[in-house]
Amino acid sequence: MSKVSIAVIGLHGFLGKHVVAAIESGKYDSKIEFPVKAITRKSDDKSTEKIQYITTAEISAKDTNLISQLKGIDVLIELTSPNPELFANIEKIIELVKPKLFIPSQFGTDIPPVDAYAPGFLSLKTQHSENVRKLGGIKVVDIITSLFAAPGAFLYEWVNAVGITDEGVNLIGDINQKFHVSKLEDIGNVILSVATFKSIEDLPDTLYVASDTITVKDVIDKYSKAKGKELKIISEKTAEDGKKEFADKLKAGFNPNDFTFYLQAIISQGLDKGLYFSKLDNELVNPNESIWKWGKY
Repeated sequence: MSKVSIAVIGLHGFLGKHVVAAIESGKYDSKIEFPVKAITRKSDDKSTEKIQYITTAEISAKDTNLISQLKGIDVLIELTSPNPELFANIEKIIELVKPKLFIPSQFGTDIPPVDAYAPGFLSLKTQHSENVRKLGGIKVVDIITSLFAAPGAFLYEWVNAVGITDEGVNLIGDINQKFHVSKLEDIGNVILSVATFKSIEDLPDTLYVASDTITVKDVIDKYSKAKGKELKIISEKTAEDGKKEFADKLKAGFNPNDFTFYLQAIISQGLDKGLYFSKLDNELVNPNESIWKWGKY
């Protein structure tokens, strides 16, 4: 198989360092045409043999140097936060550069099923992927990971997504409700596995992956043990009531301050409703754990 050339936009977010770690791990060296091009606004990023940083004041199709640097690239990986203006600029770049494969910043919730009961939740991400698909000739693969799990951060210290507060737990739905989680290092490896996949035509438009399956109670118990204190349930709401409140809040417009409540409401809805999947594609991207070992919560 010929080696693939790769460019990455957005290496300084939650997933960036894990994608860099996967690039530098040696696992994919036989499949990658180095250096990987990393688009950055930070002028102090230092290039290596494996990563070439390309500094730009603005990620825009108007930057002729950026476009010339990306011309002929096989794979474009996007790790940015959802932003309508940035997404529009990246779409224009893709139209000019025409990579064979585009991996958009879809990591997290499976948005279409959520849209069925709470219209408008992060729909700009779905539209972004569809806009690129409409360009034609470019394979777009959405990687859905469910919730991030990261010691010191997601679901370890940042636990509002299961209703944990300083006072106790505001529970929505079943405390034993299952949902999927993905360790950040696993996501980094999934991204590189997809970027170097032997035949991109064989990739589905949407990939579902996860490191582990856990319950709301698992998070409560882990946090309670780590903090050395009992967490009492101080309020309870049915999954149906949580769904209604979620939809009502969205009608007033997306509010970042309510984001963890949105996630908690989605968790409570259960299987194939956004954060718990009936089918995973783990074996497709990492057959028999032959590339790396999946993490555990």
